[in-house]
Amino acid sequence: MLTSDTDAYYSPGHVADVVAQTLRGSRLKSVLDSHCGRGALLDAVERWFPAVHCAGIDLDGSAISHLKKARPHWTLIRGDSLARVTWEKVHSKLNRSVDVAVLNPPFSMGQAKGVDIALDEKTIRGSLAMAHVITTIEHSKPKRVVAILPESTMFADMDRQGRAVVESLYDVQVVSQFKSSTFRGARANSLLVAMTKRKSQRSGTPAENVKHSGIRSTIVRGGLPCFEAVPASRGLPFIHSTDIKHLVRGAAISSLPKVRPFTRGISIGHMILLPRVGVPKKENICAWFADSEVQLSDCVLALQCQSASIAERGARIIHKEYATLVGLYRGTGARYVTVDRLTAWSGTVLNTAQG
Repeated sequence: MLTSDTDAYYSPGHVADVVAQTLRGSRLKSVLDSHCGRGALLDAVERWFPAVHCAGIDLDGSAISHLKKARPHWTLIRGDSLARVTWEKVHSKLNRSVDVAVLNPPFSMGQAKGVDIALDEKTIRGSLAMAHVITTIEHSKPKRVVAILPESTMFADMDRQGRAVVESLYDVQVVSQFKSSTFRGARANSLLVAMTKRKSQRSGTPAENVKHSGIRSTIVRGGLPCFEAVPASRGLPFIHSTDIKHLVRGAAISSLPKVRPFTRGISIGHMILLPRVGVPKKENICAWFADSEVQLSDCVLALQCQSASIAERGARIIHKEYATLVGLYRGTGARYVTVDRLTAWSGTVLNTAQG
């Protein structure tokens, strides 16, 4: 069964005010926070909308007890907002529909690689934050949702299915980005995301229905982690992200260590090398040629091109579109890019370089 994470990085006052201000101009009768903690988000909304009825859920019994004393006019439930039994309590006490849900769900999952999120017809895999968003939507059916989310929720492959579910019901907009130092005790890149329920639902799964435009180049993702690289005198030259700057400046392939090849991430020919993790430096984005096979580490991507002219022209266009390339590198912690994001971007930007 899904359970809430115990991390408790509460919303600072200025962040709560930004959440409330995002709702300005709305006509609100009720607002729900399904992971309310100390009630900062609900307090901020109540200041902007004095007549609104606030409802909150939290697993922390002491936090709920404190709020019940300080805010006796609120509807407050102690429980895990990912558990159905908690929502049964909410529905029995909250005799009204929910206009808006405001959320700052848990960000971390410890060593977990995602959680199961049960839907009516299937179960998908996603982050804990996405599980909170979808579960809150499923049980409270708010007209709007304003959520503070880890940046990866909106960009990572892990939450691709979850985003498709949400986007089939709501128009989703990233309102602003918070600094990684926003939450005391945590270093996490986060976003303020607004969702508005649409009158008619989209059919199908948007993320699966969209096909990327074709380009005559191939994105090769490296597959060999450095810690698994086994030296081999007759192996393949091994390229790590730190090698890119030396190679594009003329370092010989023979200067690279040789390793036992991995089944994924082998490249040859004309290419543009990019780091998968860490924002690329503009001066390191150049056409490069390997006259024999090379093994890419798992933190390197190669845009493999059909000719030197295509690679060179592609590099020039990437320089012009450098700001949008950097925008692809996202992540709650370290910045990284996915093959899907780079494919979609290159399909739009680099098509002009392929003629």
